[in-house]
Amino acid sequence: MVELVNALLNVSRMELGTFVVEPEPTDVVALAQSVVDEHKPQIKVKALKFSQKYADNLPKLNADPKLLRMVFQNLLSNSVKYTPEKGKAGIEISLQSSSLRGAVATKQSQGSEIAALPSVARNDKGAILIKVSDTGYGIPKNQQDKIFTKLFRADNVREQDTEGTGLGLYIVKSIIDHSGGKIWFESEENKGTTFYVTLPLAGMKKKEG
Repeated sequence: MVELVNALLNVSRMELGTFVVEPEPTDVVALAQSVVDEHKPQIKVKALKFSQKYADNLPKLNADPKLLRMVFQNLLSNSVKYTPEKGKAGIEISLQSSSLRGAVATKQSQGSEIAALPSVARNDKGAILIKVSDTGYGIPKNQQDKIFTKLFRADNVREQDTEGTGLGLYIVKSIIDHSGGKIWFESEENKGTTFYVTLPLAGMKKKEG
């Protein structure tokens, strides 16, 4: 109940424009690692093969660490929670490259399983790329367009686990949008999901509540 109330409060603040943004130089890798460490007990219990890959010498990002932590917590929590025992999950952080832009464009032109924001390649210069992947339950194709909406939980996930607010990815997308970044995903039911997030190196803009 506390989790649900806090999530609803965060949604209300975002929609009312009263959400506070307090950016400061933030080590994105260190922040991600701290969230991974929080999930290690669950990773161990489920015997997941968890991989981590971080680029060397990534610059500090002028970001609100509380908001960025929420992004990592939601994406990593979903990845671990909705991956069956002895499955695989992982996180990668790097500088966005032109090769990814080409790959995304190719996938879209071939009509493959990708749910992306329309302007996924528009803000692709000078950005940090975060990739969270798993071999979990995946997102049904006919429900992928609803994944970032409020209170939505896919049918296959609700069958596996009755808990969850359905607000996590809505909040994540709101934070990313307010940060000038992009979020999109690739998913296939019963095979897994990969979420991609780009955060511009220009960082977040300060915003008072």
